[in-house]
Amino acid sequence: MLPPALAALRRGLSGWLSLLAFLLASLLAPAAAQAHAMLLSTSPADEALLRTPPPHLILKFNEPVRPLSLRLTGQEGAALDLTSGASGGAELRIPFPPDRNGTQVLSWRVVSDDGHPIAGALLFSIGEITGAASGAREAARADPALRGAIWAARALTLIGLTLGIGGALFRAFAGTPPEAEAPIRLLTLIGMAASAAFLGLHGLDALGLGFSALASRAPWAAGWSTSFGPTVALGILAGAVALAGRRRPAAGWLAAGLLALGAAASGHAAAAAPQALTRPLVAGHALALTFWLGALIPLALWMRREDGALALGRFSGAIPWAVVLLAGTGFGLAAIQLGPDPALWTSPYGLILAAKLAILALVFALAAWNRLALTRPALAGEARAAARLGRSIRLETGLVLLVLALAAGWRFTPPPRALADLAAAPAPAVTTHFGTGEAMADVTFTPGSPGQIGVEILPYDGEMIPAEPLGITLGLAHEGHGLNRRTWTAERGEDGLWRVEKLILPHRGTWSLDLEIRLTRFKRVRIAGEIVIP
Repeated sequence: MLPPALAALRRGLSGWLSLLAFLLASLLAPAAAQAHAMLLSTSPADEALLRTPPPHLILKFNEPVRPLSLRLTGQEGAALDLTSGASGGAELRIPFPPDRNGTQVLSWRVVSDDGHPIAGALLFSIGEITGAASGAREAARADPALRGAIWAARALTLIGLTLGIGGALFRAFAGTPPEAEAPIRLLTLIGMAASAAFLGLHGLDALGLGFSALASRAPWAAGWSTSFGPTVALGILAGAVALAGRRRPAAGWLAAGLLALGAAASGHAAAAAPQALTRPLVAGHALALTFWLGALIPLALWMRREDGALALGRFSGAIPWAVVLLAGTGFGLAAIQLGPDPALWTSPYGLILAAKLAILALVFALAAWNRLALTRPALAGEARAAARLGRSIRLETGLVLLVLALAAGWRFTPPPRALADLAAAPAPAVTTHFGTGEAMADVTFTPGSPGQIGVEILPYDGEMIPAEPLGITLGLAHEGHGLNRRTWTAERGEDGLWRVEKLILPHRGTWSLDLEIRLTRFKRVRIAGEIVIP
């Protein structure tokens, strides 16, 4: 029987399963697609009203991206594909057709360097507001069923390949009992199949397609074109090497190396800067994890045999080095991913990391107890100690399966360092519309936060037809802070917008706003409204 502490730990697994279910429910709930790259700003601003069509639509991200699908939908409902004309990079520039008017919706899907797709929708109007195409914003939201399938495929990939190829590595290092060969082969095959399925599901998510599209070429090509393509290819190749090289010890080492290289080819951690450091850290972390976890099933089966002492002794001598490599690379990656702002560490990414570390702490404690209390008597031939060690290793295996299942959830969570880029970006523009039956205007503050801003004014007549006044004076006041009305003269640009550059806005809150519009040499009209600076 297990000691009381380990028996309590076994009972506590139900609590960890509940935590895993809670985290997965949060991750798989309907939400806009999120990943490593983050959208910082757009031009025009979301829900902006423009006087004339812009030459380009601009999407700015915190890191380079590549366009997958850019579709423009107008009031007529037909979608225009703009993907081929867009240029990639951290600033995505999309040529805009000059003959469009009314409300437009740009539905965009891009992929970042780490292989994760990002989607969204930009709504704006030209000349007049005519209403958005039905369901345009909802199209950018991820399907929870697809998210669940992606998580399952990713979790099975990590579990199958790590334990299966790790078992082949243990065979090369210390040998495996005959009864371990079947589960090692089965896990490897499951991991290879799940990896292939993940590629197709990842392509569906990248293109915003439904499950029925798996029968077509498009999602597979899209998944292959991301950085997950090399990861999947190397993972399947590693599995094939492990299966084909059962009688060649070098095959286990080669398969584990290929799997580690595949892990370093994609994902949040591998794409973080500086990649000359992060990619080797990811590869080292994956290699150490494969060695450790792959040993669990063979060791548990060796402990049922009288001749398992040699394999246990070899593993016992090598595992401290693997743990040092695992902990060192894990600490380095966590420090990079979490970033310098502790306020962002409680994001979903941080919560998954915290849960993973908590379970790993239990695993390390269990492994330490195995080594200090059970390994020596088991090596000395004590059957009772060997039986306890086998049960303890099986419990350890259950815990690490939870760790791998949690790690699969990182597919849906931007790391805190990416959220820090978003927090440091300028606040989005704030627009207000006000007026009377004689004159109206849209006024936009960019950025919509205290500090130095720019103001754009688009004037209309009383029927919402763009007007061409002779002059505009902007007035601002903030009663809550005792700031009396101050005025600025706007300058007309070639695009018909009136601008006030480098205006200093010292406070948040509600500002009283007015425009004195000179319609003719002899007629002026004054309109007043409010604008809220969050």
